[in-house]
Amino acid sequence: MSGISLHGLLNTGLLGVYTHKIAMNVVGHNMSNVNTEGYSRQRAVIVTTPPLGIPTLAQPSIPLQMGTGSKVADIKRVRDAFLDVQYRNTNNRKNYWDNIYGNMHYIEQLFGEPGENGIRVLFDNFWSAMEELKSDPNNEAAKGQIVARADELGNTMKDLDYRLDQLQEDINNEIATRVNEMNNYLKRVADLNNKIRSVEISGSTPNDLLDERDRVIDQLSNLTNIKVTQMPSGEISLGLGDRTILHGGVYEELYAEMIPGKGETYGIFSNNSQVEFADGKMKALFELRDEIIPKYRGKLDEFAVNLVDTVNLIHKEGWDKTGTITGSSFFKSIEAVKSGEDARFFRVAGFKDLFTNPIKYFYSKNTFTSDPSTNIKDNDLYLIDSNSNTITNSTAGNLSSVGLSGKYENGKFYIESDGDVNKTIYDVDGSYLSKMGLNTSSVQAIKINKEGLKSGDISFEVGGTNISINSIDGTDLNTFANSINNSSGNDYIRAIVKGDNVYIVATDKVAKKSMQNLVIKDDKGVLSNGEKVSVDVLDTSNPTLNNFIKDKNGDPVNGTESIEINGIKIEFDTRTDSLKDLAEKINKSNTGVTAFITPHGKFVLRAGASLNFDLKNSKISGKDNIFQSLGLIDKTPITENEMTLVSTDSKWEDINNMFNKADILRLDNEIGLVNRMEVTDGLKDNPSNLSVDLGILTNSNKYVPVGPKNVSVWDVLSGIKDLAVLNDGKDGFSGFLANTIAEMGIEGETAEKMKGNAEALHSQIDGERDRVQGVSIDEEVSNMIKYQKAFNASARFITAIDQMMEKIVNSLGTVGR
Repeated sequence: MSGISLHGLLNTGLLGVYTHKIAMNVVGHNMSNVNTEGYSRQRAVIVTTPPLGIPTLAQPSIPLQMGTGSKVADIKRVRDAFLDVQYRNTNNRKNYWDNIYGNMHYIEQLFGEPGENGIRVLFDNFWSAMEELKSDPNNEAAKGQIVARADELGNTMKDLDYRLDQLQEDINNEIATRVNEMNNYLKRVADLNNKIRSVEISGSTPNDLLDERDRVIDQLSNLTNIKVTQMPSGEISLGLGDRTILHGGVYEELYAEMIPGKGETYGIFSNNSQVEFADGKMKALFELRDEIIPKYRGKLDEFAVNLVDTVNLIHKEGWDKTGTITGSSFFKSIEAVKSGEDARFFRVAGFKDLFTNPIKYFYSKNTFTSDPSTNIKDNDLYLIDSNSNTITNSTAGNLSSVGLSGKYENGKFYIESDGDVNKTIYDVDGSYLSKMGLNTSSVQAIKINKEGLKSGDISFEVGGTNISINSIDGTDLNTFANSINNSSGNDYIRAIVKGDNVYIVATDKVAKKSMQNLVIKDDKGVLSNGEKVSVDVLDTSNPTLNNFIKDKNGDPVNGTESIEINGIKIEFDTRTDSLKDLAEKINKSNTGVTAFITPHGKFVLRAGASLNFDLKNSKISGKDNIFQSLGLIDKTPITENEMTLVSTDSKWEDINNMFNKADILRLDNEIGLVNRMEVTDGLKDNPSNLSVDLGILTNSNKYVPVGPKNVSVWDVLSGIKDLAVLNDGKDGFSGFLANTIAEMGIEGETAEKMKGNAEALHSQIDGERDRVQGVSIDEEVSNMIKYQKAFNASARFITAIDQMMEKIVNSLGTVGR
C-alpha cells in the first residue's frame, strides 16, 4: 500500500518541501511590504494532510492512522477587527477637533485679541474720545476724534465680519468639493467588494484586496463617521448616519446641492435626502459654517445694532453747540432695506418723553413706626423756583409749607407734591431729606458766613448769554440774599439764608442744579470768602412709576401691577419702583426682551439674540393703560383690561396699527448687519455738528438747551458702556466684548485640549493596531530561519528515502549470488 510504501514517504517529504516553500514565500511577501501603508502581515496556516488508516503486520485487524505530511491550508491576515473600529472612531474625533481648533485659532487671530489692534482696544479708544470731549467741551478736535474713533471701530468690525464671511464661504466650498473625494472612496470600496467576492467564491482569501479596502475605509473615516458591516460573501456595507450608502458593489452617490431657503449654502444629499454627519472633518466643517462662525458674526451684529440704536436714540435728544439743531443721528440708519413679513421687529421706542411729566410722587426708602409728616422743622427745606424770586422755607410740622403732603401707610411714607410743576427743594444742611430716606442729589453750592459778606458785581455765561448780577449789597445776610434773588434776568442762582450763613445754589435752569456747572467771573471778590460745599436737593431724576402710569380716568395707579413677557410675570410697585427699576426687572427676567430708558424718558423695548432680534418671536401682554402710559401705544378708550402688545401671530399690519405713534426699528432678516454701522456723512464732514447738550428739564416741564459747555449727551453715552442691554440684558457693551473674547478663548483652548486628547488616544490605538498587524523584521527573519530549516529537513528526508529506495533496488535479494 502506498501509505507505507517508500513512494508514499517521498510524497510526505515533498509536501513538506512545498509547504515550507509557500511559507517562505509569505515571509518574503511580508518583508517586501514592511513599509507599505495599510499592509497587514500575513501568516501561512500550516495543517496536517488527512491521515491514512493502514493495517500493519503486527496489528492486521486494527489500522493505524498514518500521517501523510503537511500543507498550507490558507494564508491569513493578522488583524484585529475591534482595533479597526477603535482606530476609525478615534480618527473621526481627531480630524473633527483638528479642524475645529485650526479654524478657532484663525478666528482668534482675526479678532486680534489680545493686541493693540483688537476690537476691545478700538472700543476703549472710542470711549476715551468721549472722555476727552467731556473734559474740554470747547475742543473741536475732540469732536473730530469721537467721529474718527467711531468710524475706525465700525470699519474694523466690518472688516472682521468680511473675513469671517469669507471663511464661511471657503468652508462652504470645501464641503462641496469633499463630496467628490467621498464618492471616489465609495466607488473604490464598491469595486474592491466585487473583486473580493469573486476571490472568496473560489475559496481563497484575498488578503491584499482586503488590506486595500481597509485602507480606503480608514481614509474615509478622516471625513466622517462610518459603520462597517461584514457580509457572508466577504463584502461589506457602509452606513452613514441612519442610512446605508454602500452595499456590496452598489453605492448611493453623494452630491452637493444648495439647501432650499438658505441661499448658496451647500448641503450633502443622497437619494434626494440630506445626509447628516455626526463626526469627522465633515461634521467640523458643517459646525463651523452653520454654528460657530454665524455665532461670532451674530455677536458682531448684536453689538453693532445695539450700539448704533442706543447712541442714535440718545444723540437725537441732544442739541448741537448752537442749541438750534436737534433730532440728528450719530450713525446712519440700519432700518431694514427689504420690505415684507420677513423683516425683524427689533425695537419700539415710546412716543412720550416721560420725564417731562409733572413729578408729583416720591417715597421714602425707610420704614417708620408712626407718621413722620410732622417731623419737619422750621427752615429744614427751601423751595425755589427759577421763574420767581421768592424762596419758601418750611415751617415746623407742616410739609405743606413747601408744597408737599405726606401719607403714612403700613410703615411706608409717601410724599405728594401739590400743583403740576416739578419742585426744586433744597436741604442745605442735610437735616431732613436724607434722614427721611428720600432720594436726594448732592450738588455743589457756595456757603458764605455773615462775617465774610462783600459787595460788588458778579457775572457768568449760560448758553452763550452773559448774565450779570450787579450791585450785590453785603450789608447783612438778608440784604445780600435779596440783591441776588431780585436781580433782573437772573433765573439761574438763588441765595438761601440759614442761621449765620448764606448758601448760593443753582436753579433748575443750571445743569444738574449744581454751581459746579457755572463759571463765575468775580473781579471784585464778592464770593471770595465763600466755601464750596455739598448740599442736598430733592432728586426728581428717577421718579416712581405712579408719576406716569394712570388708570382709565387719568388718575395715578398706586399699588402692584405686572406685565407678562414670554410667560414670565414681571411685577412692580408703582409707588416705589421707578422707570429704571422696571427696565432693570425686564432685563433681569431672561425673557429675551430688554428695556432701556432714554435721557428724556422714552421707554424702549428691544428683542435680544435669543429671539433673533425680533419681537415677533415673543409675547408681551399686560393692561392697556400701562402700555398707554409708557407711550408705547395710543389707544382709545382705555379699559384697564389685559391686552397682547405683540406675539408670534403678529403681522406687520398689526404692528403698524398697534404702534402707530411709537418709533419702530425694523432689521433685515440676514446676518452681516454690522456692515450698516457707519457714522453719518454730515458728522464726517463737520464733526462740530455733534449733539452735545441734552438740555435741562425746567420746572415748567420742558427741556431747554444749556449751552456749548454742557456735554451731557456724552456724559450719558459714556455711561452706557456698562448698560446691560446685550446678551438678553445680562451684559453691557464693554462686558459683552470681554465675554465674547473670553468665550472665544475658552472654545479655542477646549478645542486645543480635545485635539491633544484625541491625537494621544488615536496614536495609542494606532500603535496597538500596528503592533498587531504590522510587519516585524526580527520576527520575519526568525520565521525565515525556521521555515528554511524545515525546508532543508524535508529535502534531507527525501534524500534519505531515495537512498532507501536505491538500497532496495540495487541490494535487496542479492545475498548468496
